[in-house]
Amino acid sequence: MLRVIEFLGVRLAKPRLMSRCFSIETQNFVDDTSREKKIKIFELEIDILRQEGRRTPELENIKSHNWDHILSLETKSARRRYYSFMWENQMREQNDKIKKEQKRIENMERIAREREEKAKNPHIIYALYHNSLFLRIYDATMTHYDNHRLVRSMMFGQKLIIDCSYDDYMSKREAENAGKQMMLLFANNRSHDDPYDLHFCNVNMASVASRKLKRYIPTMLDPEFPMNVHSEPITEKFDKEKLVYLTPHCRTELTEFNHDDIYIIGAMVDKMNNEPLSLAKAKKQGLRMARLPLDKYLNWGSGSGKSLTLDQMMQIMLEIKKSGDWDEALKYVPRRKLYNKVPEPKFTDRGNFKISQNFFDDEDEKDFRSNQRNDRYSKPRYNSSFNEGFSDERSFAFKERKQFDRFKFDLNTWGGSKRKNNKTRDE
Repeated sequence: MLRVIEFLGVRLAKPRLMSRCFSIETQNFVDDTSREKKIKIFELEIDILRQEGRRTPELENIKSHNWDHILSLETKSARRRYYSFMWENQMREQNDKIKKEQKRIENMERIAREREEKAKNPHIIYALYHNSLFLRIYDATMTHYDNHRLVRSMMFGQKLIIDCSYDDYMSKREAENAGKQMMLLFANNRSHDDPYDLHFCNVNMASVASRKLKRYIPTMLDPEFPMNVHSEPITEKFDKEKLVYLTPHCRTELTEFNHDDIYIIGAMVDKMNNEPLSLAKAKKQGLRMARLPLDKYLNWGSGSGKSLTLDQMMQIMLEIKKSGDWDEALKYVPRRKLYNKVPEPKFTDRGNFKISQNFFDDEDEKDFRSNQRNDRYSKPRYNSSFNEGFSDERSFAFKERKQFDRFKFDLNTWGGSKRKNNKTRDE
């Protein structure tokens, strides 16, 4: 009886499984057909906009990721702006191709002229593109040299981890920006004299940030390319006791840099989401946490956020590893985020005297104010004892004050010179 029930259960389960698979296939087919219909509608929209004289790209130059972004846009104005953006990129690429072709033709003509001159002149010519004691360094040579430094850092350098597990908390634009910042981070590290051994952990190649990084570095997954990409979590690849998560939301400051620790930087662009996600993740995994001592060494301006980009964090970490001086490392923080106090001018544009803060002592300022209140229109009398002990800057200020008093209006003396001149004429 049990065998019959098991047989019937299997016979009944198979049609359910087949129907479920058929429904998934039909759903995918419906999604593909609806996507193709939408793409055809947008192609017609692009043709109509081109006939109206608007900036639209060529249909054969629109790639699949462009169509995905167009399908995600909800309004027609947003699509028009994206069409204009794609058109500008295509025009830029065409202009670059034309310039390269012109440069190639000019180089061919130059080489032909040089060959004719060399055939006419049997002497040796020492110059660029001719005989020289120096070897020309090509871009490929510099690339091999930078990659060799990365390979050396993989064997002997200090490790640094980039946590790429924040795609679910970012918008599409933020994720694309994070992918670009990771590319700049990798470039800054590779060009440094003593680079880190970078490890990109929790990488999902289907995410937006990883696909954007793959577009910038197409060879990132090649086995011979010096880049460590891991899909496993951080705690499975490294010793938990050495890990230190750098998060701005913790209270512990990174006062001293330890070359034996492994620091973690979260690959997240939080323009919209300001939740302490890295702090929560570090607490959940039981990792040590630290933040950069930004408030201790910098004077932040009002209204400027303390968030730094990934490439700026990499430059700060490279410099603190090299010098160990936070004043030198934090110079990579943008100056626009800091507060620069502009000293007040001592004189206004109209020549009126203006006392700046901390210019006089308290007693000197009281004496000066009392002399200034004696007579508003008459010249103030300064005692010699009052001027004693003043610095050159203060004596200069009083001289300027006397010069400005010459132009003040005095009702008693106004018109006196004119009446005197009239009297002399009458006599």
